[in-house]
Amino acid sequence: MKQVYVAYDRKEEPAADRFRYCPQCQTALTIKDVDHKLRSVCPSCGFIRFRNPAPVISLLIVKDDQVLLGKRSSEPGRGKWATPSGYIEYEDDFLTTAVREAKEETGLDVELRSIIQVVSSFASPGYHFLAVYLLAGVAGGELEAGDDLGEVAWFPLSGPWPELEFQEDVDVLEAYSNSKRRFEGLPIDPSFARQER
Repeated sequence: MKQVYVAYDRKEEPAADRFRYCPQCQTALTIKDVDHKLRSVCPSCGFIRFRNPAPVISLLIVKDDQVLLGKRSSEPGRGKWATPSGYIEYEDDFLTTAVREAKEETGLDVELRSIIQVVSSFASPGYHFLAVYLLAGVAGGELEAGDDLGEVAWFPLSGPWPELEFQEDVDVLEAYSNSKRRFEGLPIDPSFARQER
């Protein structure tokens, strides 16, 4: 299965980011070659701004041979459909993030079942994600769109699906729906189920 997705010509993306001032001492940043890459560097305190991909989770929430998808209300992909997803906050682990994002975006409480894919996604200029895909089932709650989704709906697991923004969502859905009995993924840490959330 494919694990690196590039939706644009990365050569067109500027080498330096949009940060203009040092987050530690507020001095204007300069651009320097550090480790063979142009990076924002503080000439005063030596801070180096490393640009790293944003870690996110994406959820394949399934119920009765249906999958839950959401219509995005923000970029990237505003107005197109995707699996529910969200950023992993610094203080959270990826499993806690998945449970929180499911509730915020869909109104549902979920039971995490397995880790089914990890991908690098260069979604559009300025958006580089490292996405962990998790399989989940519904454990409760009321279905309602929220947070970054303007609409949520159940679709047949085998399709047809609405126009999806991310090719990685399409590939994960196809792989799971075509071989779901064999496509179990890695089990979720059993100690997570016993943690207080």
